[in-house]
Amino acid sequence: MNPEIPMNGEPNETLGNNALLIKCMPVNPIEMNLYVVYRKNDEGAIIDPGCASNEEFERLFRFVEQEGIRIRHILLTHPHFDHMMGASRICKEYGLPLELHEDAVSLVEPGLAALPAFGLPAVEPPRELKPFKHHARFEFARTWLEARSTPGHCQGSASFVLPQLQTVFTGDALFNGSIGRTDLPSGDYDLLKKSIFEQLFVLDDEYQVRSGHGGRSTIGKEKYHNPFL
Repeated sequence: MNPEIPMNGEPNETLGNNALLIKCMPVNPIEMNLYVVYRKNDEGAIIDPGCASNEEFERLFRFVEQEGIRIRHILLTHPHFDHMMGASRICKEYGLPLELHEDAVSLVEPGLAALPAFGLPAVEPPRELKPFKHHARFEFARTWLEARSTPGHCQGSASFVLPQLQTVFTGDALFNGSIGRTDLPSGDYDLLKKSIFEQLFVLDDEYQVRSGHGGRSTIGKEKYHNPFL
């Protein structure tokens, strides 16, 4: 079972509560959702540095500067090219490593090597990779994200839980009304279902699901109505 990934990009918007904000920027030809979690004139984290064009990079850098954000973490949900094709430039801009699940490290170079096959220019991998483990915590701006290992779409996939805003960033594991495809290398449908049920559906139903493509959903909606689960 390999449903199509929803490609309708989430509107570019800023939402937040108690000054902790989330910015969604759909980027690159695959319309991947790059997220910035931050407080204005404080610290922040970037999730999935997938910028492709100079315009997209400048838009991100300008936003970070205008909001007064000091980027503390650059996080990757999984090592597919559309989620990390801008990582080298973005990591260099902020002098930070790319932080990714330990099982994803070996797939960064092969993932980026796929770019020319999709008609996209080749890019170098980031100079520094910083692997993390299941349940790693990333602190910034008086809040924190927790990494949860959610393989199945591919090896080394992770989701990031933001308890303060009852939000989970699921990458390509779970979508609004769909799940990640599992016909690519290291994909496994049964493992993906296990990841979703054991790591994501244990969250409260009110948690917002912010995925790597498409619009938002909630854990409750996907738990009770997702046709692929």
